[in-house]
Amino acid sequence: MRYGILAFVVLAGCATGPSLQTRMAAYIGADEQTLVNQFGVPDKQITVNGTTYLAYEQRRAVSVPGAYLGGVYGPYAGPWFGGGFYPPVYDSMMPPRVLVYACETTFLLKGGKVVDFTLRGNDCG
Repeated sequence: MRYGILAFVVLAGCATGPSLQTRMAAYIGADEQTLVNQFGVPDKQITVNGTTYLAYEQRRAVSVPGAYLGGVYGPYAGPWFGGGFYPPVYDSMMPPRVLVYACETTFLLKGGKVVDFTLRGNDCG
């Protein structure tokens, strides 16, 4: 019995919630005020021929350390075996970098109601 409960707890940890696509689809039919209440003031807004577009952007940056050859210390560490400490030397093939993840959700409103939406970016999944 103990193992059955443990297996359930472990498998429950793997469960995921609804996708962003599914969560945003729930707003179809909602009015503009509902979007503002949920997401705040849109980052971009434009009205063309009676159709309003409200865009919300989410962006985050992640710093990824590069691969380095390591700092060394000791009697055989220095040039010509002079000893001492030398800081890490980054390999030119994998320098440190910053990755930017973004997702822009654009709602299309006609007659004040959401009729469609689009997701654009590398972090919309």
